[in-house]
Amino acid sequence: MLLVDPPKRGVESDATMALYEKEKSDIFNGLRDRAELLSTTFNSMRNTSCSEVQGAMYAFPRIHLSAAAVKAAKDQGVAPDFFYCLNLVNETGIMTVPGSGFGQKEGEYHFRITNLVTPTERMKETLD
Repeated sequence: MLLVDPPKRGVESDATMALYEKEKSDIFNGLRDRAELLSTTFNSMRNTSCSEVQGAMYAFPRIHLSAAAVKAAKDQGVAPDFFYCLNLVNETGIMTVPGSGFGQKEGEYHFRITNLVTPTERMKETLD
C-alpha cells in the first residue's frame, strides 16, 4: 500500500516520511542487490549464462545442456528446460519456471527465477 498510495510531505509527520523513505530505499536496494547477485552467480557457473538483470524481479539464465540431457528429456516426452526445472526442484527444492513457456529460441534452454527471496543473505545461501 505504501508504494501505491505513499504518505505525503506536509500531510504526514516528518517521522512517518523518514520511515517511508527508509523502507522504500531498503526494498529497492534489496531488489537491486539480489538482481546483481543472480546475474553474477549464474555467469560464474559452468554451463550457465545470464544477461544483467535490469529493473525486473526475475532472471532468465540460459542453461547449456548436454546432448545426453536433451535426449533424456525427449525420451520422457518433455521439453529439456522443463526436465531441468523438475530435477532442480526435486534435488534442491529451488522452484523455477521453464523458459519454453516464454518463447525462447529453438535449441536454447532457459529458466526463470525470481529475486524476491529475502533477506538477500538467504538468496546467497540458496545460490551457493
